[in-house]
Amino acid sequence: MTIKVKLRYKKIKDNRKSAYLDFYPAIPHPKTGNPTRREFLGLYLFEKPKNTIEKIHNTETLQI
Repeated sequence: MTIKVKLRYKKIKDNRKSAYLDFYPAIPHPKTGNPTRREFLGLYLFEKPKNTIEKIHNTETLQI
């Protein structure tokens, strides 16, 4: 069985977005064993960077 994985983003407050992996079909969660489709990575990007510091932050976060 092939599992497809996509990097997606969810809008959060303060003009930011959170990166997560989207799995299809659902995979079992490693801790609970329940099927899950998403794993949030704890990486945050600015949706519309206003200055060079925010732009640099976005490029460095995407490289991770």
